[in-house]
Amino acid sequence: MLNSLLIKRWVRVFPFLFLMLVLLFGWAPLLLADEEQTAGTAEKDEPLTDDLAAGKMIYEKLCISCHGIEGDGDGPAADRFQPKPRSFKKAEYKYRTTPRGTLPTDDDLFKAITLGLPGTGMPAWADILSKKKTKQVIKYIKTFTDKWEKEEASPPVVTVGTVVPTSPESLERGKKQFTALGCTLCHGNEGRGDGPTASVLKNHRGDSVYPRNLNKNWLFRGGGKAEDIYMRVNTGINGTPMPSFAEKLDNEKSWDLANYIRSLSPEKKPDRGSLIKARPIEGSIPLDPDDPIWAEGASAWFPMMGQISFKKRLFTPSVTDITVKSIFNETEIAFLLVWDDRSKSKASKPSAAKKTFTDQVAIQFPEKLQPGGVKKPYFIMGDEKLGVNLWNWTSEDNRSFETNAYGIWNNSEVEQGESDIFAKGIYKNGQYRVVIKRPLQTSDKEKDIQFEKGVFYPIAFFAMDGTNGETGSQRSITPWYFVFMEPEEDKSVYYYPPVVIVLVFGLEFILVRILRKNHKKSSA
Repeated sequence: MLNSLLIKRWVRVFPFLFLMLVLLFGWAPLLLADEEQTAGTAEKDEPLTDDLAAGKMIYEKLCISCHGIEGDGDGPAADRFQPKPRSFKKAEYKYRTTPRGTLPTDDDLFKAITLGLPGTGMPAWADILSKKKTKQVIKYIKTFTDKWEKEEASPPVVTVGTVVPTSPESLERGKKQFTALGCTLCHGNEGRGDGPTASVLKNHRGDSVYPRNLNKNWLFRGGGKAEDIYMRVNTGINGTPMPSFAEKLDNEKSWDLANYIRSLSPEKKPDRGSLIKARPIEGSIPLDPDDPIWAEGASAWFPMMGQISFKKRLFTPSVTDITVKSIFNETEIAFLLVWDDRSKSKASKPSAAKKTFTDQVAIQFPEKLQPGGVKKPYFIMGDEKLGVNLWNWTSEDNRSFETNAYGIWNNSEVEQGESDIFAKGIYKNGQYRVVIKRPLQTSDKEKDIQFEKGVFYPIAFFAMDGTNGETGSQRSITPWYFVFMEPEEDKSVYYYPPVVIVLVFGLEFILVRILRKNHKKSSA
């Protein structure tokens, strides 16, 4: 058993390593597990006579940095997460199959530990802890409060009733309930968490909490299937403003609402993009993000994460992904950027206690391609040797501007005196849609990337939610990807085959006629 001195020393070092690996890979615990804790050890575990002591050892090794020594959710890494780690003392468990205000079942706890909670710092431990070890740590965390002992009998489990299949009629009924029950007040008209009360919601600790973006079911912490949503609707979420609607909804209405909420997300999580195919068009390129031309063509989806490599770091980013389309004509190239943001931010006054800024997005390119096209600048705003060219847009007055940078750590970003880019953005129902365009070629060959057809250009993206305090180096980022301007199709390839076929058959016809004439002459 670890003594208090060792624990204090360990928890100072562990959280930063743990957090970095969780954010980057989502399975940091793999690097911390010893041979006894690797996957598939359930049958090989040696019998432990004291489950409580075993659970305590597991907790101190894997859980203490976030949940704290006393289980109050105040570990050294706690402030780096949004939402904060669970307090086992308060026992306010959110994702349960039991009625609101009651404790979860052991099966509920088992599910949360093994599957994790998407969009939080809680990883999935299924590949690390055997079933036995998971049950041992569950037994231990229940000792942090006497609520488990005081509860005389286990609360009834809420069951999912007979399935009501998804249909246009069910979705229409569910949409009406979504409004009638007041769901839009928090989640917004289109479910992106941008309702009029979203910015003032608090949890049981008094911390700000944000409504779920219902357009991204892969981030639903209790599960993204319709039956999981059915359960949340009828159990509520303890410690948050999310109530239970069990007394207002029967089985059919619960399914209708669950079906509608599920329909707000795509059928499956988007696949991570790697290449943006810029589509050639004829005529001018419109700046209006809602122009019908943007409804055509394929889009690329890119996940984003907070910038944590350099000070000031962003551990709790608001923007989690961005969707991109691109088109070009003979003289210009343009990009449509789409991302969700629960609020249209305004810059706070200098004297404000809480600093807020305007929302911003940026497209990043190398200043110029290197020979061979393999070597690229550092993906976070370049480096001293290889600079980057950034196309920026800010929600303040729809302003666009160009900058160049040579490293985020040395505050090297400088705005160009004259910008070649044009941009326009629209904010509606918790979503930004921004078009940024620029001539393919500019006069500044040293600072501006120059575009030609048929070439792969590195491209990266940044986004900042000003209400979340994001500015400067505190931003959501992507690594390098590529954009490719498709060359114009050579239509002559469609003409040659039929011409050749006609010529061949024509020659054969002439040759046959000649042979027949010669044959008749020789016969005569």
